Amino acid sequence: MCSNIIKQIAYSSLLASQLWASCSAESLQIGTMYAERIQGVGLYLGLETENIVAHASGYLDATLLISSAYDAQEPIFGGVSVGLRTALDLPLSPYVGVGIYIGQNEKEVRADNDKLDNDGDGFKDEVGENKVDNILMSAVYPELGWRLAVGDSFSLRVMSRYMVSSFGRQHDDWFYGVSLAFSQ
Repeated sequence: MCSNIIKQIAYSSLLASQLWASCSAESLQIGTMYAERIQGVGLYLGLETENIVAHASGYLDATLLISSAYDAQEPIFGGVSVGLRTALDLPLSPYVGVGIYIGQNEKEVRADNDKLDNDGDGFKDEVGENKVDNILMSAVYPELGWRLAVGDSFSLRVMSRYMVSSFGRQHDDWFYGVSLAFSQ
């Protein structure tokens, strides 16, 4: 089940690296992230292009998180974020941003009372019958952070995002991260 999510993240990461090599993306970012409420840890890989709109850079990143507090049976989940950031043109600069996250988690759930033949054997609602449930989740978030540029081709970034979840306020969460960016 989680292999589909891993494949999606791998394909997204491969696409991101190919886009970076062949288009106008100005930096490749790789980082680590921590989700406070769900106690999740993970990695993200993304692209950022400066001045996509006046005084703001645009980014796209793929995220893979692990959290047994979120789902003990299938603790791996991931998704894609897209957003805008604005910062001062200084070596050490605070920044603000906004973004959208879309992701999923697959898990097996009980299906012995859904009036469907989930296992294809001709019988509905058998005792112990299960089905795979793909849970699509989206979130919008504000982002705050600091960027430290070291020369022209490397920067370090620390950030925090408050994820406002499509699942309701009880699923909102703070995400914190540290990333390295490499410019072309």
